[in-house]
Amino acid sequence: MKPDEHRLPRVARALWLNLAALVVITVAFAAYVLAEKQIDRANESRLQSFLLADELRQSSNDQTRMVRTYVATSDPQYKQQYEDVLAIRNGKLPRPPHYQNVYWDLILPGQLRPRVTGSAVSLLQRMRQAGFTAEEFALLEQAKAHSDALSWTEYAAMSLIETATPVTDAVRNRATLMLQDTAYHQAKRAIMQPINTFYSRVETRTQTAVEQRARIAMLLR
Repeated sequence: MKPDEHRLPRVARALWLNLAALVVITVAFAAYVLAEKQIDRANESRLQSFLLADELRQSSNDQTRMVRTYVATSDPQYKQQYEDVLAIRNGKLPRPPHYQNVYWDLILPGQLRPRVTGSAVSLLQRMRQAGFTAEEFALLEQAKAHSDALSWTEYAAMSLIETATPVTDAVRNRATLMLQDTAYHQAKRAIMQPINTFYSRVETRTQTAVEQRARIAMLLR
């Protein structure tokens, strides 16, 4: 047998070994990239979850500020803003761009908010699409139900101002007390407590997911 005939099988084996090593490295790298992307998705999911819950919390606080200001001033702009907050949350008005940032606090007395066009989607529907667990969604649904219930008290306080002729100090004080008494603060607590529990549940779930994917990524490095 010629020397070249002995060399060829060795060369072929070396080529196959190199090819196999390349395949293993490629697969490992692809798995590592996938693990890193899963970490990014888990972090993004956590951020979006917190933003949705915070939007519910902020809408409740915006309503409180606006109804109290309306009762104190009788300025119809604040009742309109109050109703706009509800309409945006319930999907009856389009959600403004970057609504998760500071929005209502930047609109001064006598200043109209920018006109918004586009489709309107309720906050509850966006929560359904966010991939929450059943327990997490139930917590936010509970918080929203409490907020909707509190709006009856807030509308009643505004109605006192609207129907009084004239609006005396006694009437204004009565309406103000409806928005400041123990029952009102208990109702606000009932809104915020499930939101706070939601934060804890999402933090635990998403942090576990991030840590699991991070361990996989570390093994593949």
